[in-house]
Amino acid sequence: MTHDNTLAVRAALENGGGAAETQLARLATEAGDSQLQVVIEKLTAAEINVIVADADMSKPSMAHAFITPTQFLEAFERLGSRWSRANEIKSSDDYAEIQRDVEDFLCPMVLATADQGRAKTMLGALLGHSLGAEALLFTALGRKDYQEFLASPGNFAIAAGTWQELLQVTLEQQPSGYSEVRGLAAAIHDEEGKHGSLDFAAGFIHAMHEEAGKYGSSVESTEEDFVDI
Repeated sequence: MTHDNTLAVRAALENGGGAAETQLARLATEAGDSQLQVVIEKLTAAEINVIVADADMSKPSMAHAFITPTQFLEAFERLGSRWSRANEIKSSDDYAEIQRDVEDFLCPMVLATADQGRAKTMLGALLGHSLGAEALLFTALGRKDYQEFLASPGNFAIAAGTWQELLQVTLEQQPSGYSEVRGLAAAIHDEEGKHGSLDFAAGFIHAMHEEAGKYGSSVESTEEDFVDI
């Protein structure tokens, strides 16, 4: 049964993330969440990225509740394959679309279930990655009053499902990781101000392209990334 359900989801993936999401909903209805979890845990990170590509906190994927930390990290490493190689970054407008993509990827992975234990686990996995703290800071970079927010998020009204909630939960669940994020932000501000922010954004995007390059593809859903069915 599990094998057949996995094949059905992978067949649906051939028609994109929306078709796979429909198949996941059908599976949950017919077989329950336990079977849904088993199937999702068998998917590759490339397949996960196709499923969640169009998701965000306003419409998370059914998969978000069951993606493992290992799947999450590899999907994160592949994220840069969605982005074209950027020209020189001269203003925040030049990285705004990529920033939204990172926010829309990370927020549901950490926050979608509203389970604090899961959030702690997923954030721990992310912060264990060399680019994890940078990714969290990148979601906030250049936003109105972001430096002040990082210094004291309790003084702000937190917009649910956004970079603000993501960082607030990081502070609560992974305080040492949050300190790392604050340290990165302070270094940017103290040393070079606005230009430092642009250099940080350019460096992060380049590093994410390099991470994606480990998997040998600049396009997210190439055929070799999928398991043969």
